[in-house]
Amino acid sequence: MKQLFVTLLTIILCGAAAIAQPTETQPVEIRLEHDALGKAPTINVQVGSKTYPFLFDTGGGITTISPVIAKEIGCTPFGQITGWNAGGTRLDFKRCDNVDLKLGGYQTQVNTGLFEIMTFFSPDTKEIGGIIALQTFQNKIITIDLAGNRLTVETEKSFAGRIKDMKPLESRIGSQGAGAVIDLFVAANTPKGKIWMEFDTGNFSTLQFAPHAQEMLGINFDAPNRAKMTKPVKLDLAGLGTIEMPGRERQMIYDGMLNYDTISKMTVTIDLRAGKMWAKINPEQPKAPAK
Repeated sequence: MKQLFVTLLTIILCGAAAIAQPTETQPVEIRLEHDALGKAPTINVQVGSKTYPFLFDTGGGITTISPVIAKEIGCTPFGQITGWNAGGTRLDFKRCDNVDLKLGGYQTQVNTGLFEIMTFFSPDTKEIGGIIALQTFQNKIITIDLAGNRLTVETEKSFAGRIKDMKPLESRIGSQGAGAVIDLFVAANTPKGKIWMEFDTGNFSTLQFAPHAQEMLGINFDAPNRAKMTKPVKLDLAGLGTIEMPGRERQMIYDGMLNYDTISKMTVTIDLRAGKMWAKINPEQPKAPAK
């Protein structure tokens, strides 16, 4: 009888221990929408009791909310976050800390900047709540597939499976605003050393290169107005290989910038804990038959 009691007690305790173990979490897929801004991808984000489309911009540096949202959630903006855009213009933002954001099945709390993004759009544009930058996923692992209109927040298990058929890129994280800003840069090989291209889904223009980066690449954009001159550029992304896409010159504080169209050609996984990246080129989509 005593042995039976011990056996039953062991089963009960082991069962309780098994129940107490946390179940493995699943990766969370977030859909990228295009109904608000056309080509520019947005994410439907719940802030407080309302849901707004937010621009998904990996070059945005810091996640922002509009003054309207700040008022709705009871934030009195304070302090200052200072950074510089790619063109070298200084930007100062007021702060709203510990803002709860819900992106589909992904929930997080973010220290945001205050920014009225609607000044960049026409008056008839659907109200945009702000910018979802990489900072939203700080210390997470994410996969970006612009062609498939999805962003995935990975688990350790899904991450290991995801990168099996990917190539590691040479990459690093940059930060402004006293560490509040997260920018991501990808290395490209040139005959005179590496240049570092900002990874920018919010660049809806062509690839962009500063004059010093052009000299390193051995290219130029000869034209009376170089800012409007574009030409195909072969860019050797360190680890992935050569891509060819239209590029143009731009005076800026970075060596260069990747753009939406280039990033759309690949699926990219980013470990934001360490700034490491992996990528693979997406299969070519069949062209629609001519009518």
